[in-house]
Amino acid sequence: MKEMNKQFENNIARKNIEIYKILSDKNKNKDYYDLSSLGPNDKVIAVNFVSMGNNNIGHYYSIFKNQDLFVRLEEILYNDFPQFKEHETYFEVKGKRIKRFKTLEQNLIKNNDIISIFIIEE
Repeated sequence: MKEMNKQFENNIARKNIEIYKILSDKNKNKDYYDLSSLGPNDKVIAVNFVSMGNNNIGHYYSIFKNQDLFVRLEEILYNDFPQFKEHETYFEVKGKRIKRFKTLEQNLIKNNDIISIFIIEE
């Protein structure tokens, strides 16, 4: 049973990578994150960014690994939405502030979580 479960999890991880590659091939910008280096303990996590304030994103969906530092997500977000580089920002998930130099797993970010982006007004 344990072996079947492990095979099932590996199949899911491979399918998630295939889906990601298909989605990123459709995008004109080829700067998107590469999940081909998925390790045996890595899990694919999809997150949804939503901005709060004047620079509305609406919903920005992306895929990462659970062991990625949050600052990596932030870097990719800022590449796609450069207007946020002009502001001091912070992020929250489920009402808790996210620590930039911790992994998604350490920040307790789960698959399909909504991450809110806040601009600090001066």
